[in-house]
Amino acid sequence: MKMATRQYNGKNVDLDKLGQLIVEFFSEEHFKTQSGKHPDGILIQAKKGGVFRTLLAMDRAFTIVIEGDQSNFMIKMGVGSWLKDMSVAAIETFFVSELVAFIEVPEALWSYEIEHQLWHYIENQIELGIQ
Repeated sequence: MKMATRQYNGKNVDLDKLGQLIVEFFSEEHFKTQSGKHPDGILIQAKKGGVFRTLLAMDRAFTIVIEGDQSNFMIKMGVGSWLKDMSVAAIETFFVSELVAFIEVPEALWSYEIEHQLWHYIENQIELGIQ
């Protein structure tokens, strides 16, 4: 899966609240989550845990980047490497270089279903007016 992007204009959405709702979405689905703020936006990562995944060294994470301001913003989704350090320097990678940030993982069919559900959830929340 490569990065999927959607642009929202004139919506007046509290992006911090939207980020919190996305984290809650993944937490309710029993994903391990982490998030961080950057001057250019918010980075959220979610991955399934478990001993089996740890043994296989699967460090892939569903990755969401929210960029922009409350009126005009963009949401990017894709599969990226799980960041071991959520420092500003590590988050910077996702805002500076799209080529490095998102990786293609054709065997991750679970990501398609999660992406579909998450886009639907985000669209509903935006239409409800997150403020």
